[in-house]
Amino acid sequence: MGPLSVFFTVWKNAPVVAFLLFLLSTISLAIFLERFFNVKKSKVLPNNWSNIKLYLLNGNYNAALIALKKDKKPLAKILANLLEMYIKGEISKVELRQILEAESSIIYYQLSRGVSFISMSVTLSTLLGLVGTVFGLIEVFGAFSLTTPEGMKMLARGIATSLNSTAAGLFVAVFSYILYWIIKERINSVYSKVLKELEDLVELLK
Repeated sequence: MGPLSVFFTVWKNAPVVAFLLFLLSTISLAIFLERFFNVKKSKVLPNNWSNIKLYLLNGNYNAALIALKKDKKPLAKILANLLEMYIKGEISKVELRQILEAESSIIYYQLSRGVSFISMSVTLSTLLGLVGTVFGLIEVFGAFSLTTPEGMKMLARGIATSLNSTAAGLFVAVFSYILYWIIKERINSVYSKVLKELEDLVELLK
């Protein structure tokens, strides 16, 4: 029995559970696709990043500062403030690096936006599967009091609902976990690359 037939059985006998499982999987997939195509180094780093690094390499701090101030990205604003403080002599290179490391959590938060829902859906889908199982068991126990053919149908329907609800919940849980693992790996990879770029930037300061 494939996933589609499992979901069809749950939809037929426990439509609320089936709808919630479908909703969880759809939202998780939508978040995954949005993050997968938007979690990129170029989305985080300021525009004209190579030019900014070239300005700093040549000691043209003011040009780099102007380029950063024109950028609307959160990281660009942070770098502009730190570079301006460095130019004015308010902080040292070591202090700039320390502040930048502390502020890097903002970058990770930006990259991970919405991903926690995918992680949450793993647990929720499993619990929803158990709810469907309980509904099925209630129907099974109700069928024991009937000796008519209708009672046998209730018994079969209850057992089918119970088993298929558990299977459907596990299908969605595994699906969501795979999505979560893939996107977390992508986020961690991009985050590491961004930190490396920032470290290289700090090293350009004299």
